[in-house]
Amino acid sequence: MATESQRLTQKEFLKVIRWVFGIYLRMAPGKTIMMIVMRALRDLRGLFYAWITAIVIDELVLMTQSGSKDLSILVPYLVMIFLYYIFVEGLVNNFYRYSSRSLRKISQSELEKLLYQQLNRLGIQNLENPETVNRIQRSQQWIYNTYDLLEEMVSFVSEIVRAIASGFIVFSFFPLLIPVLVVLTLIKYIPDRHYIKQDFQWQVGNSEDRRKAREAAYVLENPQSLQEISIVGAYKFMDKKYSDFYSWYNAGMLRIFRNRELTGFFLNALDTAVSVVGYGIIFNNLLWAKTTLGGVTFQVRALDTFSSSMQDILSSLSFMSEFAIKTNDLVILFEMEPAVSDGKIKLPRFIKPPEVEFEHVSFKYPNAEKYVFKDLSFKINSGEKVALVGHNGAGKTTLIKLIARIYQVTEGRVLINGININDLSINDWYKNLGVLFQDFNAYSYLTVEENIFAGKPTKKINRAKIVEAAKRADAHQFISEYTNTYDQLLSEKYEGGIRPSTGQQQKLAIARFFYRDAPLAIFDEPTAAIDAVSEYKIFNKIYRFFTNKTVIIISHRFSTVRNADRIIVLDKGKIIEEGSHGQLQEMDGVYNAAFRLQAEGYRD
Repeated sequence: MATESQRLTQKEFLKVIRWVFGIYLRMAPGKTIMMIVMRALRDLRGLFYAWITAIVIDELVLMTQSGSKDLSILVPYLVMIFLYYIFVEGLVNNFYRYSSRSLRKISQSELEKLLYQQLNRLGIQNLENPETVNRIQRSQQWIYNTYDLLEEMVSFVSEIVRAIASGFIVFSFFPLLIPVLVVLTLIKYIPDRHYIKQDFQWQVGNSEDRRKAREAAYVLENPQSLQEISIVGAYKFMDKKYSDFYSWYNAGMLRIFRNRELTGFFLNALDTAVSVVGYGIIFNNLLWAKTTLGGVTFQVRALDTFSSSMQDILSSLSFMSEFAIKTNDLVILFEMEPAVSDGKIKLPRFIKPPEVEFEHVSFKYPNAEKYVFKDLSFKINSGEKVALVGHNGAGKTTLIKLIARIYQVTEGRVLINGININDLSINDWYKNLGVLFQDFNAYSYLTVEENIFAGKPTKKINRAKIVEAAKRADAHQFISEYTNTYDQLLSEKYEGGIRPSTGQQQKLAIARFFYRDAPLAIFDEPTAAIDAVSEYKIFNKIYRFFTNKTVIIISHRFSTVRNADRIIVLDKGKIIEEGSHGQLQEMDGVYNAAFRLQAEGYRD
């Protein structure tokens, strides 16, 4: 964590700047260039207007002194002022606002897309690493700051152009003032960077606690979780967790803000004093007839412009540094490589169901010391239906994650038809794999049909096959009762939507799994939220439908696994028993004891 909170080096800072500019340049090159050019032209308008005004003032003074009333002399300048308002105040401003607003709007969806594409590329193993999760959380919070950083980059370039233009004018009447104001700006930048670093350290150092606090807020905002919270009286407890943290956290942030602004106040007072000295020099030049009244107004405006440009350059640098430190998390995240490298062996879709073998497999989760498996070996034959049973924490779901290549084994090999799974192309392997996890996805923003179709979205929607999958999952009947049947949205948050029960959502997930029709089918507690009658129907269909599949089932309900060809009993990462239901009953071991205990519970 300490390395994340350190100040960026100049090289890292420039890398972040290039990265952000590159994203927007690729996203919308024309609008990005237009924004830079129009901003520079817009910020020079003050000097241009001051120059015209100075000339007009001097002409008016001359006319007053000579008694002339011929305003035709001023016509060219009035035309210039008219053109200034039409083109500079008008078109330049319009083009700048158009490019700026367009980029902001476009970036909202494009940045989100870039982020979820990168997370998908990284894979789940990376996404379960606590340090990476914290970085993702901060990146999700700060990704939209990339536009603010771009704006500050554009402002920085524009202010440099403005400072150079106004600096030439100030140099003509008071050369010494230039280095004084530049040095003063650099002095002001040092404490500003210090407070930027403090701000970032405070946010990064409390990333995990902020995640916990937001989780507390989420459950208090979620209607489903609020049901239990309200009944058990946990509202005040959760509210206190959230409120206590943010009272302490915000107090720390406000302390940094207060010190930063107080320091800025005194340094700005010094800057103002230097500018006042410059005004004195300009007024003195007028008294000694070294300049005209128009020249005074122009020089005062040039001095103000140079001073404000230096201030704005400092401000842009400070903001860029602040945003760059945060955006560096994004750069690191986008430079990360998948924890599980892709294999080179291409696979067709299997006609014959695959064979799965664990060969002396040892595995522990990243950053964990304890092994889940040590020297585990077993084989699942082609077309075999195998059930995995055991207590929670026995390693059943971990086995599935290894077969799904969410993780790579620490030692040993997982073989698919005799080929090391690490050597297979991930996408090709996934074409042959179907996994229904206990924590299944419910796509509330999709229709029923789309929810089922998401199981195999590589081909066109086939309503007949979708209906058939729903029937096998015992879902067709309740879908038919929906107002919009298969076109029904599955959330009351959308117009015309409804909220399905948890059991209905699980049946839709099972229907999605049936629709996928993969050669290797894996069920991880697929019917935990479903009533016993529906569960019985679904498993009968699973055993009948998956006749030419390799099937792996995890379940705590022995009524669902007894028909498997083979049952493997796991305990603490080891196989302690295996065989058919009948064979395990004859062994009268752990499985049979658990089976009898569960059966007695049903009889009671």
